[in-house]
Amino acid sequence: MSFVYIDESGDLGTKRNSSKYFIIAAIKVEDSKKLEKIIKKTRRLFKKKMMTSSEIKGGNLPYELKIKILKKLNNIDYEVFIIVFDKKNRYKIGYEHDNKETYDILASKLAKLINIDKPTFIFIDKSKNKPEEINNFNQLFLNNLNNIQKQPIKIEHANSMHYKGLQMADLISWSTFQNFEHENPEFLGMIKNKEVKLVYEN
Repeated sequence: MSFVYIDESGDLGTKRNSSKYFIIAAIKVEDSKKLEKIIKKTRRLFKKKMMTSSEIKGGNLPYELKIKILKKLNNIDYEVFIIVFDKKNRYKIGYEHDNKETYDILASKLAKLINIDKPTFIFIDKSKNKPEEINNFNQLFLNNLNNIQKQPIKIEHANSMHYKGLQMADLISWSTFQNFEHENPEFLGMIKNKEVKLVYEN
């Protein structure tokens, strides 16, 4: 059994204070409990500093805690897949698509990177509530997964508070965002087993 956790950083807005980049990241593991142990053990080590936070999020963690988690991540087997979208290329997707549809299209680009070779649970940080939107996303994502063997797939749109793997995906997407949005490669550079793809560049 494989487990894939997906989260994003940045936004797809067009306001002046919107981000320049939008990131979608996935982490794939065979043993989800190893991700849970990393988060739980690190939380215990930094208990006092985590008192005001109910979950691990890249944007609200102390610097040393981010470093600790990313170092521990490299002690387990994992794969990371990342889509980077420069919003100046928004026109290449087509302005007829709203932000929700654009998100689905970008997520389908991520799906193409993920190789499925066994039954897989996919968890996505919940941003959709309407059944129709969830179904549209799931269909497009499943159609684009690299699943030649037609392995069974289950997709769940979940609250990251309940899944440590989603919290790790948040930290990975945040690390990527720092690299592209703020030209700070320190955190992304610590993630070893990764595939990063810039989409709609050509």
